[in-house]
Amino acid sequence: MEYLAVLIPSIGIGVIFYFVMRWIFRADGAERRARANAEEDASNWYEKIKSRHDDREHFGKSNQ
Repeated sequence: MEYLAVLIPSIGIGVIFYFVMRWIFRADGAERRARANAEEDASNWYEKIKSRHDDREHFGKSNQ
């Protein structure tokens, strides 16, 4: 029984560590998916703008 009392704190810390790391990795994955979606959306938006305005400069100095 003594051995169990000695191991319980370490097991408890290990379980807490597992859940914290799981939470961090899931948050990282969600952030990467959100960033990829935002980049794809911005790329699609820019391509639409580019195709609408043909060869004019889009976001810089005008050619006038």
